[in-house]
Amino acid sequence: MLSLSISHNIHLSKKQRYDLHDGIDLNIIGICVPVWIDNKSTSEPTKEVFCNYCIKNTKEEIAIKILNDGFEITLPFRSSSEIDINDNEFLYFLKKNKLENLYKNKNNESSSKNLLDICDGGSKFLTYGELNTVLLNDETINIFHNVIISSVEDLLLTLN
Repeated sequence: MLSLSISHNIHLSKKQRYDLHDGIDLNIIGICVPVWIDNKSTSEPTKEVFCNYCIKNTKEEIAIKILNDGFEITLPFRSSSEIDINDNEFLYFLKKNKLENLYKNKNNESSSKNLLDICDGGSKFLTYGELNTVLLNDETINIFHNVIISSVEDLLLTLN
């Protein structure tokens, strides 16, 4: 089966990250790296492609759309599940080596909240994957999207 793997790399300023969290749509330039996979053959090495991204935060689960000049990405909205235990319960689970079981079933946050600064409960970073299936010329194609949105300020620190 023919598949397409696309890595999306998007770097946002602090203002853009907070605007997106507040529900303001962004139109920016980002980088995608498409790799075609046909059985055991790939199109690698491949080239990075600068393209347009329309990024939305509607708090709805909407699939990534491929546009003529880029992509429309609606951020995922999956909140985390809280672990509600007091200090004594924590110590009990720690002594019994059962903390792993508590955290194993915990859902991690995957939403615009991740894009906030650490002091505001985020990590300045959001990554997630999405699998779509499309029909093209009577052939089914799997499209794997790997989305990485991070702080442009952190990127600039690596350049010095």
